[in-house]
Amino acid sequence: MNKFSLLFTNCKVGGVTIEQVFRRLIPFFIVTAVILLLVTFIPALSLTLPQMLDLIK
Repeated sequence: MNKFSLLFTNCKVGGVTIEQVFRRLIPFFIVTAVILLLVTFIPALSLTLPQMLDLIK
């Protein structure tokens, strides 16, 4: 069973439409995409902690 079939099943049980669920999830998708872009294009964000712990130099 994949994630989409679970989404459709839960929407049916909860009595809501897919559109209502996705409308509420859009802010989370946007934040996730922005964080992914920041970590991808600004390497210092993902390398700060390993440098602080002397794991990389």
